[in-house]
Amino acid sequence: MVSRARPASVFAGLLMAAWPALATDDPFSGTYDVKGLTTDVRSGDTRRIEGHVVLSLKGGVYRAASELATDFPSPGGPVHTDVIGTGEARRQGEILTGTSHTQLVMQTTPGVDTGFAYIPRQVGPRIVSKWTARLEKDGTLVVELSNKPEKGEQYRETKTVLRGTRVRMPGEAAPPPASH
Repeated sequence: MVSRARPASVFAGLLMAAWPALATDDPFSGTYDVKGLTTDVRSGDTRRIEGHVVLSLKGGVYRAASELATDFPSPGGPVHTDVIGTGEARRQGEILTGTSHTQLVMQTTPGVDTGFAYIPRQVGPRIVSKWTARLEKDGTLVVELSNKPEKGEQYRETKTVLRGTRVRMPGEAAPPPASH
């Protein structure tokens, strides 16, 4: 089972990074609660992944920040892993297309969340992802990622599909409807 516990300071930073963009008319900018599946391309094995994605438009480029959690496979069994990343994208019609870079932070004490104080963590492989994002008519964000290891890293190629709903910030009006 994936834990939803997050270090408060990291998530607060993600929210603050998106705050200026939330006032724009852009339908993508905002914070999204997301859930999905990551599939190992070679074996077909899947694992759940969930967390938060923040999109903000700055200077014609979308900035993406993500804080996700999954149970990553290991020789001793799945371990709780935070998947933290940043990326950039450009809008092409009704789709965002971009690249992101993520880092895995894995638990070293079974059953204890990686964000728990004084518990050692292990930094896992760095991953580069090509991704697209679109909004469905009901405003659901759909993100599809093709994940590979950064140069010199070991990681089995995976595909991830995330679906999420936008989180309204205090004092924020309802998000604009998706245009299709």
